[in-house]
Amino acid sequence: MFDDEENEGAKKQQNARELELLTIRNIMKLETGRALMWRCLQNCCTFESIYSNEASQHSFNAGLRSHGLWLDEELREAATDDYYKMLKENR
Repeated sequence: MFDDEENEGAKKQQNARELELLTIRNIMKLETGRALMWRCLQNCCTFESIYSNEASQHSFNAGLRSHGLWLDEELREAATDDYYKMLKENR
């Protein structure tokens, strides 16, 4: 009984994850979607130093960057080719 419930839960999680990845792929297919994701990555200090002399500002920047790194990994996993296209479009 528990195995069936665990399998069903795992299947729901897998389906939800596949939907997330599909959503990212659809966003990244569009130039406007890639531009938006680039802005999000920039807003999160993903590609720059987070250092600040003020501890509270440094902590805030670290939190932003953590989210940016998460988003960066999601984009790479879901849409690798479009991710690199986005980098080329913005460098």
